[in-house]
Amino acid sequence: MKLLGEIAQLQIQRQSLTIGSGPTRYYDPAALLVVDEMYLTPGGACAPSPNGSCLVDVHHAAHPFSRSRTENTLSFGFSRHYDAMRARFGDAFVFGCAAENIIIDGPASRIPLSEVAGGIVIETTEGPATLTRVEVATPCMPFCRYALRDPDASTAAFKSALQFLDHGLRGFYCTFAGPKTATLHRGDQVFALE
Repeated sequence: MKLLGEIAQLQIQRQSLTIGSGPTRYYDPAALLVVDEMYLTPGGACAPSPNGSCLVDVHHAAHPFSRSRTENTLSFGFSRHYDAMRARFGDAFVFGCAAENIIIDGPASRIPLSEVAGGIVIETTEGPATLTRVEVATPCMPFCRYALRDPDASTAAFKSALQFLDHGLRGFYCTFAGPKTATLHRGDQVFALE
């Protein structure tokens, strides 16, 4: 296994971040909630709330308005990818706004799919948690509009933004392979399966 880094941030997406329909759809990251710990289950991610209940991610199969398509129950990305996105789109592009559940802080400037395609392992206090079936989280048009922050951006500007954000820069989808549940915390080490 190859060390990728450690978890820098965990977050739950409480509802869809794509608002509206048709060509007026827009992206709003306000429904993201940074959490101190996250539970992984076969259905997706959830986190404890202050009142003792569980906050279920919108991609979890148990969410009442689930947006799960099976392959997108969990997602992860890298802090260095945010460095690249801020360099391109400006400082208003805040850490975590791409909505990954797990953001990993590591030394590489960009992690391609080829480095994580075999899956990742997170060393938790309970033992290893394995995430498999890794694929690129392809950027959508509302997210590109959010990145560009220019309602009059040209078709060429949108195309360029889509290409830039693709290939894993916006993050990766994955599936929790086990054990049955796992609890993640900031600082947990993350390894790529080789």
